[in-house]
Amino acid sequence: MKKLWRSLVWLLAAPCAFATPPLETARADSVQVLKIRASETDPKITQADFSHYAYVDHDVLARREGAAADRQTLLLWIPGTQPPGTSGEGPGGAGHFCELAARLGYHAIVLKYPNDKSATVCRRDPDPHEFERFRRALIFGGESKHLTVSRHDSIESRLVHLLQYLVRTDAAGDWGRFLTADGAPQWEAIAVAGQSQGGGHAALIALHHRVARVICTGSPKDYSLAHDAPAAWLSLPSATPKERFFTFNHEQDRQGCSPEQQGANLRALNLEQFGPAVDVDRAQPPYRHSRILTTNHPGTKLDSKTAHTSVMNPRHANVFTPVWRYLLTEPTDAPQAHSSTDCESESLQPITAATR
Repeated sequence: MKKLWRSLVWLLAAPCAFATPPLETARADSVQVLKIRASETDPKITQADFSHYAYVDHDVLARREGAAADRQTLLLWIPGTQPPGTSGEGPGGAGHFCELAARLGYHAIVLKYPNDKSATVCRRDPDPHEFERFRRALIFGGESKHLTVSRHDSIESRLVHLLQYLVRTDAAGDWGRFLTADGAPQWEAIAVAGQSQGGGHAALIALHHRVARVICTGSPKDYSLAHDAPAAWLSLPSATPKERFFTFNHEQDRQGCSPEQQGANLRALNLEQFGPAVDVDRAQPPYRHSRILTTNHPGTKLDSKTAHTSVMNPRHANVFTPVWRYLLTEPTDAPQAHSSTDCESESLQPITAATR
């Protein structure tokens, strides 16, 4: 029956030949799924005008009891690079994950943005800050050697306009709690998450803003071949305590960087202070409270692309749901977690020629 419901959800949410209202509603069990075209939230959006998806479990909101109702956190899911020649419509593999998050008491959003170019274009750049410039252009709007993104097309602006739109059109969802009085994102009430390129954006946002939680799957991948070292930004001071960071990667994933380089990236983020990587195939939650989770499921040889996306593939939900639940609910003040040095958002200064 649940599979039938999910099929109906995506059938109802799919584009059709008839004119459709800007806000489409469907339900997966008690989870309401909203589909909103990006330009309906901000007519100045010109790139990647695909549909965002929003998830909320109104039953959880109505009960207002237990841990789920107390969570009061927005999960912002940032997708990875859109493969050339494919459509940017649909929630991708994150749909099932966001439904789970909603049932656990989160509000959840799959946010579309200009993601047709991969950060791997920066791998051979001699400038150690080019990875960061590339990502800052997408997150906040701006320019790098490889792309230009207007403020309206940026991740941060799209999030603000989507939340404002949901405040107007879904009053029962109580989306306004994720905006400050002056209309900025209420970052400490937001868990930032993403796959591949999106996971890298989530990590950089968390260095710049103090957020509720960080979930990086198939990421972060920014490894400089020019310097044979992790991207410089991975070692920056963090506005978010490092115990709030969680990663989940496949051992056969070589997209963007090798597994060895991936390990170096995680060491640059200083996540090993909470214990070594844990293979979820051989462990049970809470995975020794590690912030570095890995898998080799199904245990046979995989091509790199398949391995890369498998950690969020809904076809593996029967295997990975306990892992996803851990990523979403593991306390960020676990006994094994040692406090990292916090810093204010101002610590991440715009890159200029003087900082090269």
